[in-house]
Amino acid sequence: MENKEVDFTKLQGATLIATFFSLWLAVYFEHAVENLLAYILILSFGMLHGANDIKLLQVEAKKKSKPYDFFRILAYYVLFVLSVAALFYILPGVALGLFILFSAYHFGEQHWISKIRGNKLFLIFFYTAYGLVILFLLFAAHHTEVSDIIFDIIGFYIDNAYYRITLGISAFIFVVLYLIKYKQSKINIFLELFYLLVFFIIFNTASLLWAFAIFFILWHAIPSLADQITYLYGDLSRKHFMKYVRSSLIYWLASVITLVILFFFIDGSSEGFIPFLFSFLAAITFPHVLVISGLNKS
Repeated sequence: MENKEVDFTKLQGATLIATFFSLWLAVYFEHAVENLLAYILILSFGMLHGANDIKLLQVEAKKKSKPYDFFRILAYYVLFVLSVAALFYILPGVALGLFILFSAYHFGEQHWISKIRGNKLFLIFFYTAYGLVILFLLFAAHHTEVSDIIFDIIGFYIDNAYYRITLGISAFIFVVLYLIKYKQSKINIFLELFYLLVFFIIFNTASLLWAFAIFFILWHAIPSLADQITYLYGDLSRKHFMKYVRSSLIYWLASVITLVILFFFIDGSSEGFIPFLFSFLAAITFPHVLVISGLNKS
């Protein structure tokens, strides 16, 4: 699902302005305010950008003149989400590791798909390495909180050295793969290094949740929304954004309501909300990543 009409670089000006404004908020507001804003953004734009997968599959099937069974696709999608949730319950360590890898690939794919070419295996490693650099920049900056959250999910404490080592390995792999393709790519390496510097400053200035929200919403969810809207309706406009919201509203509401009900049924404590939130996001992330990746390959 690569859209030349809505290239990520066309949004970079507004994204950078919003990023620095968010950074200003991190300097002048308490962590409690940051966290509240982060929850609002993650539960709105964050979940919204993954709430229209069924519609995307429907449009893709129509474009390829393939048969499409709405209820069968919906059943498979829900079953996939429930299977991931069960995996978090049975093998939380495995589920968390897969979630990090899937998320890393997804972030890298969104950022690089219009900038670099290569065979399938190369792109998998390239996207994932870049995404891991972003994630472990964040983890290393907030290693104590991240380790506490991971302990709440899997019952095992991760030492800070692990984050630094993984960051170094991921950065090395990314640089090597970039050097292989740099002559064939559309990469402005100085601009990309500037972005990484911006992320580093944000991650080391804002609280964990607010830092994640800034990257996740401004640098991933909103560009992804722009791509999806253009893919579904032909161009990006206020009218088409509202159509996107209407078509995804029932799935978004179902996700939010399910999150709230499960949280109070399973935990209900404020201390356990962040681990529960990320576990829930993981469950709905897996099928979303597969849907978007499949559309990008088609």
